Amino acid sequence: MEQPRIAFVSLHTSPTAVPGTGDAGGMNVVELHQARELVGLGFQVELITRRSDPDLDEVTELAPGLTLRQVTAGPTEIVAKSAQEALIPVFSQRLAALAPRPDGRAPYDLVHSQHWMSGVAALPVAQQWGVPHVQSYHSIAAQKVGLPLSEGEPPESPGRVEGEALAAQQSDLLVAVSDAERSTIIERCGAPADRVAVVLPGVDSEVFRPLRSGESPWGESVAPDGIQPYLVFAARLQPLKAPDVVVKALAAMPVEQRPRLVLAGDGSPDFPRYAQTLRDLVAEHGLAEHVVFVGSLAREELAELLRGAAAAVVPSYSETFGLIALEAAASGVPVVATRGSGGLEESVRDQITGRLVDSHDPEAWAAVLGELLGDEDTRSRLGRQAREFATQLTWRRSAERLAVLYRDLLEVS
Repeated sequence: MEQPRIAFVSLHTSPTAVPGTGDAGGMNVVELHQARELVGLGFQVELITRRSDPDLDEVTELAPGLTLRQVTAGPTEIVAKSAQEALIPVFSQRLAALAPRPDGRAPYDLVHSQHWMSGVAALPVAQQWGVPHVQSYHSIAAQKVGLPLSEGEPPESPGRVEGEALAAQQSDLLVAVSDAERSTIIERCGAPADRVAVVLPGVDSEVFRPLRSGESPWGESVAPDGIQPYLVFAARLQPLKAPDVVVKALAAMPVEQRPRLVLAGDGSPDFPRYAQTLRDLVAEHGLAEHVVFVGSLAREELAELLRGAAAAVVPSYSETFGLIALEAAASGVPVVATRGSGGLEESVRDQITGRLVDSHDPEAWAAVLGELLGDEDTRSRLGRQAREFATQLTWRRSAERLAVLYRDLLEVS
């Protein structure tokens, strides 16, 4: 029996390499790991994305049964996400022009779009081909129409809210990464509840693991003056992720109690001034000796950074799940995150795997961080429990859930 052919469609991201915390974006980790595991479960998977580098091949075999296809749609360069909506029509045309199979059937048996723009582009193509369309959002419009944006945050793409609703109401299945995202898809996008399923992400617990006995922590190589412990913030530097909250929290802590804060991540074309604003904030509060900017890191580098940390901080205003929180947990590191920020309450268990802070008030963050840093026994307990929690969420388990949903759709299509 022929293996089902699945297309993972992503207009604005490139799953070519396992991404770090920079331009590639955290959710490509989900795409790539799920795709690899799906191949092991009897599927052929093709990752389809927009070409952003003219030197990249159109088709690359990443592994037996796993292919990367890059279609030329618009300029062959990185384009700010806020400007990519204009590329939807040409990207859709390039998808529709993909060659059918020798027997005339559609090139794929199922199309799974990643992010809303991909869905708007691929949904009509899947309908034309007569195959099921599955939609994953990874993020949903942060604000309802008419509400003010955070300082420095560009407005939503004009068609985003309408596009998200279109994908929600016409796709055969919507895949959420948390119960919180599922509720948002139903309530804000108008998706039928019986067509929205939750597929939790996973974590590679061999890459993201605790510090071994005798192993030197990352901080020893950058903190010869002995400033320890250190906190890790790993995400793009943008207002939604709120790294400024942690910087201000450090400033609110007594000097003798301040940890080092390592900021791992770059800015993006959508937020060209934010990284400098953050550096200015560090200088304003006299924290140059306590805050380290290390830029985007490869997965292995991020894992090394995390396993030596006292805690990971995720102060985001909104997260569908918070993959970095799961990676930190797998590293045996407690996570401090914001309560009420969507899926973070599912990736961080308060007082079990970390701590949830009730607001974005820097004083509140300073109090929680100070309490945690001052109690090594509690940190160790939370770290052990975090590791136990994270190791239950494997990429194979995530793909197995997805495979069940795919096979159900393929049986009735």
